[in-house]
This record gives sequence, C-alpha cells and structure tokens, in this order.
Amino acid sequence: DDMMDVYGIFYALTGDGYSYPELYKYAKLIRRELLAVDGVKRVIIGGNRDEVINVVLSKEELSRNGLIPTQIMTALSSSGQTVDAGTYQNEGDKLRINVSGLIKDEKDIADIAIKTTDGKQFRLGDIAKIERTFSEPQRNGFFVGGRQALAICVAMEADAIVPDVGKLVDARLAEAMKQIPTGIETEKIFFQPDKVDDAINSFMVNLVESVLIVILVLIFTMGFRSGIIIGFGLILTIALSFPILLVCGTTLQRISLGAFIIAMGMLVDNAIVIMDGILIDKKRGLPPQTYLYRIGRNTAMPLLGATVIAASTFICVFLSEGSVGEYANDLFLVLCVSLLVSWVLALIQVPVCANSWLPRREKEKRGSNGVMNSPVHRFVRRAIGFLIRYKKTTISIAVAVLLLCIGGMTQVKNLFFPDFDYKQFVVEYYLPPQSSPDRVRHDLLEMSELLQKNPKVERVAASMGSAPAYYCLVRPMTSGGDCYGELMVDCKDYKTVVEQIPVIRKQLREKYPDAYIRIRKYNFSISTSHTVEVEFSGPDPAVLRDLSRQAENIMRKSRYVDPYSVENNWKPRGKSLTVDYVRNDALRSGIERSDVGNALKAASDGMPIGVINDRDQMVVVNMQVRNGDGSRIKDLHDIPVWSTINLHAPDINPALALGGGVDSDKLQDDMFRSVPLSSIADSIRLTWDENVVYRINGQRAIEAQCDPNADLDEATPAKVIADIKDEIESIQLPQGYKMRWVGENELQSEAIGGLMKYVPLTIFIVLISLLLLFDNWKKVILILLCFPFVFCGITPALLMFNEPFTFMAIIGVMGLIGMMVKNAIVLVDEINRLQKEEHQEPYHAVVEATVSRVRPVLMASLTTIVGMIPLIGDPMYSSMAITIMGGLTIGTMITLILLPLFYTALFHIKQPQTNTDNKNRDI
Repeated sequence: DDMMDVYGIFYALTGDGYSYPELYKYAKLIRRELLAVDGVKRVIIGGNRDEVINVVLSKEELSRNGLIPTQIMTALSSSGQTVDAGTYQNEGDKLRINVSGLIKDEKDIADIAIKTTDGKQFRLGDIAKIERTFSEPQRNGFFVGGRQALAICVAMEADAIVPDVGKLVDARLAEAMKQIPTGIETEKIFFQPDKVDDAINSFMVNLVESVLIVILVLIFTMGFRSGIIIGFGLILTIALSFPILLVCGTTLQRISLGAFIIAMGMLVDNAIVIMDGILIDKKRGLPPQTYLYRIGRNTAMPLLGATVIAASTFICVFLSEGSVGEYANDLFLVLCVSLLVSWVLALIQVPVCANSWLPRREKEKRGSNGVMNSPVHRFVRRAIGFLIRYKKTTISIAVAVLLLCIGGMTQVKNLFFPDFDYKQFVVEYYLPPQSSPDRVRHDLLEMSELLQKNPKVERVAASMGSAPAYYCLVRPMTSGGDCYGELMVDCKDYKTVVEQIPVIRKQLREKYPDAYIRIRKYNFSISTSHTVEVEFSGPDPAVLRDLSRQAENIMRKSRYVDPYSVENNWKPRGKSLTVDYVRNDALRSGIERSDVGNALKAASDGMPIGVINDRDQMVVVNMQVRNGDGSRIKDLHDIPVWSTINLHAPDINPALALGGGVDSDKLQDDMFRSVPLSSIADSIRLTWDENVVYRINGQRAIEAQCDPNADLDEATPAKVIADIKDEIESIQLPQGYKMRWVGENELQSEAIGGLMKYVPLTIFIVLISLLLLFDNWKKVILILLCFPFVFCGITPALLMFNEPFTFMAIIGVMGLIGMMVKNAIVLVDEINRLQKEEHQEPYHAVVEATVSRVRPVLMASLTTIVGMIPLIGDPMYSSMAITIMGGLTIGTMITLILLPLFYTALFHIKQPQTNTDNKNRDI
C-alpha cells in the first residue's frame, strides 16, 4: 500500500446474526465490485477478526514425546506449501506436474501422521485438539452502535474528481447490495465526497452572495448603470478566470473558491477607477472619444503595477514548501489570474459598456472645477487642509495609536489553524500498558452504549487498536496498540459538537478514572499528538524520564494547561516477567534460548508453526500447550521445553551408541525428551520495562506533552508556551542532552518560516514595481510607510469579534500589503499627474488628488470589505476575513489622511499663505 493513500470513502458493513466470516464474505464481494469503479485506487476491509487453527497439546503428552512439535512443523512445512514438480513432455504436449497432499484445512492437519521413537504411528488429531477459531485475545475490531461491523474503506486515484467518484461508488454499492442477503446493511462513517460537495456548495453560495453584495453596493454608491457595468465586468472576470485556472491545474475546492471571495473587492478596484474617471470626465463635458479612454491611458500602467503588487504579495504562499503551502497555494494562482483578467477587462469592457449603457449627454456640464465641488468634496478638502496644517500632531497621534494596537496584539488569541466544522469528533481511549485487549473491547462497547443514550448523539462507531484506515488528512491517526481504542461520534451539526464535547469529556473521565481519555476535533495541525510538546534527547533513558518529569510538573502548574492531558510519549513503564535462563544447565539438556521462547509462546498466546492457504486468505497455524483439561498453565515452572535438535548426551560414547552398546530407551530419552522450565531457569521474576522508546535521528528522545485548558477561552497553545517557556527552558540539561519545542509550535514555525523564506522576493517585486512606476525612492518609502498602520484596524477587529490570529490571518495581512499599496499607487499617481499635466502647485495637487480619489478609494475598500461578509462564518477563513476587513477599514483612512500628510512631510510641502477658504470656494 502507498502510505499516502487516504481512504476518504468509509463504509461500515453490519448484519445482526451474521458471523465475522459471513460478513467478510460479503465484504469481499463489495470490494470486488467497488474496485471496478473508475477513479477507485484501492479498497481495504478493516475490523475483521483473524481466523487461526490451534493445535492444542497437553503438557503431559509433550513431556512424554518432545519430538511431536518438530514433526508437526516439518509436516506443515513439507505439505503446507505448493511444490514445483516440473513438467512432463510427451508427443508435443507439455504438462505441468502437480503433487497432491497439500494441507488445506484443519481436517488435513488432524490427519498428519506422528511417529514415536519406538516406531508407532498415529494421527495428530488423536493426541491433540485441532480447532479453527478466532485469534485470542481480539486485538482489532470495529463496531457501530455496539454491533460488530467491518469497515470498507475506499482510496481514490490522485486525479479523481472526488464528488463524481463518490456518486459512482454509491451507485455501484447499491447494485452490489442486491446480491447480499437481507439483514446486512451499509452506512457511511466518513464520506469525503459529501464533505467536498458541501464545502463547494457552501462556497458557491458564498461566492454568489459576495458578488451580489458587491454589485448592490456599487449600484447604491455609483448609480444603477455604473454599478451594473462594473458588476457585469466582475461576473465576466470570474467566468473567464475559471478556464484559465483549469489549464493551470487548479481544482474547484474551498481554497480556490475562497480565494475568489477574498479577491472580490480587488477585482472591481481597477474597474472602479476607470468608471469613476469616465464619469468625472463626462460631467466635465468632454466628448465621448475623450472621456471614455483618457482615464485608461493615464492609469493603465499604474493600475497594472498595483495589480502585479497585489498578486505578488501572495507569492510566498505559492512557493512555500510543506503541507501548509501545498494546501493554500491555490490562493496565489486564483488571485494572480483573476486580478490580471480584471485589469484587462477594466481597460476594455468598462469603456465599451459605458459607451453603450450610459446616457450620451449630461444634463448639466459642470466644467473642470464644478465636478469636485459637492458638499462631500468641500468637507474632505477642508479636513485635509486642517490635518496638513497640524500634520505633526496628527502623525504623532497616529503613531501612538499604532503602538497601542501593536501592544494590543498580545491580547489576541494565537492559533495555528482553527478546527474544521465537521459534525464528527474522535474520543481517544488509553488504558495503562499491559491492560487486556478484552477490557478495551468491553469499555468501548460500554461507552458506545452510554453515548447512544445521549439524544444529541446520532451515531457512535468504535475501533480497537487504531482507526480501520487512514481516512482523513485532518484527523488524529493514533496506533495505540492493544491498550488503545477510539470512538468516532457523530452529532447533528458542528454547533452540537462544540456543545457536547465538554459534557461527554466530563462524563467519560468520571466513569473511567483509570483510563486516559481525550477528545479531539478535526484540525489541520492534527499530525501532532498534543498541541504543546517539548522534546528532550540524549543517551540515558532514566535521565530523559527525569527531564520529562520536571517539564510535566511545570506544565501541571500552569492555569492554561489541562492537567489531565499532561503526559509523555513513552507512557508509563510496563510490568513484565523475566525468565532467568541458565545457559550451562540448558545446554546440557540441548535447550537453546530460542527454545525457551518458543515453549513460553506455546504455553501463552500460541506459537505460530505454519501457514495454510484457505482460498484467498492465509490462516496461521498455532501450537498451544495446555493442561490436560485444556486450561492455561498457571505455574510457568512446569512448562515443558523442547528442542528441534534435542541431542546433548556427553556421557554417551558415539561408537558404543552406533554399535548398540547403549540402552535404546536411554538414548531415545536423551535425544527426544522435553524438560520442565524450572530445570533450566533460576527464577521467574517481575520487572518493569520501557514499553516504547522513541528515537530521533538515531538518538533517544522523549516528549513532555499537554493541551490547553478547554475551560478557559483564552487558553491557546501559544498562551501555554508563553506561560511555561521560561521555566522549562531553565531546566538544567546534562552534557550531551538537548531540548527543543515541537508539537503545533514546530508546525507553525515551519509554516511561517516557509512564508518568510520568500518574503524578500515579495519585497523585491514590490520595490521594483514601485520604482518603475514612480522612479523616486521617496515616493516608494511614502507608500510603504502607510502599511504598518493597518494594525490599527486589525487588532480592534480581532478583539471585537473574539477571533484568533491564525496562519490564514497571517496570509490576510500579507494580502493587505497589496490592497494598501494598490490604493496608495492610485493616489500618488494622481498627485503626479496634477503636477505634471495640469501644473498645479504641490500643495493643491496633494489636496485635489486626495479629493478626487475619495470615491475610488472608498469604493475599492468598501467592496472588498462587504465581499468578505460571507466568509465571517467559515471556520477556515473567518480570521482572515476579519483581519482584512478591519485592516482595510482603517487602511482607507490611512490612504486618505496619513498618505497626504506623509507626502507633504517627505517633500517639505507647506500650505500656501493665501486665504484657503476663498481658494476652495473658487475651486
């Protein structure tokens, strides 16, 4: 199997009154049918109980004849495998030669001939009990609603369209069920096609809502016809982007659809600038051939530069390595393609539609001065003049607010990724090491029954040992061994999941105090065992355990840590029995150390002595040694130990033996007898051993682990680390030992490091683009100075909505760079144009450019902000949406207020001494 396969289609097969072999028979039929479906790569069956054939010997019989195990193994080896007997050629025919006598089932094993040392021969079935049964104890199993079940898990091809394959699989399964008896049923445990469909449908609704909201805002603020023209361009942009993205290999999923929603406001920015310029020039009475194309000629390159910059800010995500970068890299492709398409359409579609849809003549031609003399324009003009007059005070206040908001970011919750809004969660259940698998099975079924009584719980599926398959990328996949089990609990919706988790957690922990129970939701950072982990590495296990113990004690003292969750990944030491093997005594009896192990295995779980092929499955044959009544041997000292070469008679002369000078009974006894374990072992003692010892890069490593306190809203992994970091890092490490933070902190550091690695490239693109546009370092610095002030909007927005600052929010901050720079470019370019083309004084150019760009800047920000509204309820994008909405709200004020102030300060522009009020009235 490919370890990268994800079995995203996961069914349970149940049947009251049907045995495991019967269920497995029909599960194989279903597997055969599903493998024929296009797009299906693999189908596995999980949760089946392994059948074994046990050859049960009494210890008394084995004590009398130690040759029996060797004869059984030899017979199975020679008769249990197909032999190559060659071919026979005769008169042109070539015939394959087969040899009969192949052992096929337990009946054939019972007929194996056993020969004693005195020449007698008898059937194995006459001296041993031969039975076909299930392997005991049960180490893996799958149950749904407390009923035994089999898991049928389907992995799809890498290039498969998930919803389409899901429909084909569902249809083929329905056909296959017609061949299966009544009473056997299937139900979906996890069905990725449905989740993909739900996500796509939800985002398509969000996308449509976003488009409609933006168009309505445009109509309300720019007029019906202008809004329809820009809205039509927005729809064209999205429609033309899809085929281009398809060629680029982008698929339709929540990231690509979410990227369209993020870009929604930016997609109309260019069209707003062009449309606003057309409307202004039209009101000035310019002829159509002038007002339709003048603004495009003047702003084409600045808008292209701004578009390139806006797209390039997401290039870090595209180039970022690792799973997070792979997951989110479609953001860049969607934004890059759609923004460039929007730029082209703004220059072509807007003028064409404006020529056809706008009225040919204005009712009143206002001239070049009357257009910008509305009450709003006059207010902005006076406000800008006032702020420029007191620019030092205004800038000082803005810097103070910025510092306050940067400090306020420490009060914002910090998460790597939010939880997915799945209506299913996982209960992990650990018993202490060496706990019986039978108890795990009992407790899982008991917990299933308990949770099924909860009216808010729809279904409970239980699995022993581990999940039946790796069926989801964003769920905890734990292989806890014989003492582990898990429950997959389904509720009505995600809201119910959030409500019920604290209730169920408390209920299960109180009922099973000696078990370690943890509840986990689906999360992108789920690949770590715990969200907070610190690793110690070094040579001595005892020293490592002591270092981990110190760290665990520190974790327990933190109010932000769930004390129940504190543990280490080596788990507690486990009890074991150690047989003190006496080599000299054993060798005198011809017993090797491996023989002792085989005898103990046979007396306990059973020693595998062969495998037979039963149709399409391999059945292991075990040899078990039991008391005469079939019970297990309690006193290990009495276990008979035999050897495959049980010959060690130093007192016998070989020449005499060959010549008949040695008593035959004594010779047979020395050669083939078994001996009790007590004769070759000093003692059997109880010891404590490490069950698991992890190694990192060949060196022993232990992790102290914990999770945030779920009862505290402010408790996050980042908060926990901030609270315990100094104390843990002050632990004295012996020479040769190291400490490092792992867990979610490591994943987050790698993801952010992957982004930061390419930030210099983004900065380079932004700087080069700005220099090509303005050819002036002061103007580049002026534009970049505005960006930090977006935190004046980000911090209050996140705190107001109680949203965490996630990895997606970081991407949102990077996207804000492009959005802010885009608005700033439009304003600075207009200042340049007024000075060069209309020969205005620098001060009046700054003021009039700001006044003329009020509507385009406000509209660009407003459309982006309202376009984000559908994403507020999405768990993946909500923090990014809030970040962009808050940052742009203040960013608009920054562009219209701080940028003119910075411009006048950097270029030493002073307000003229003339009566500005009269000047303004003249304008």
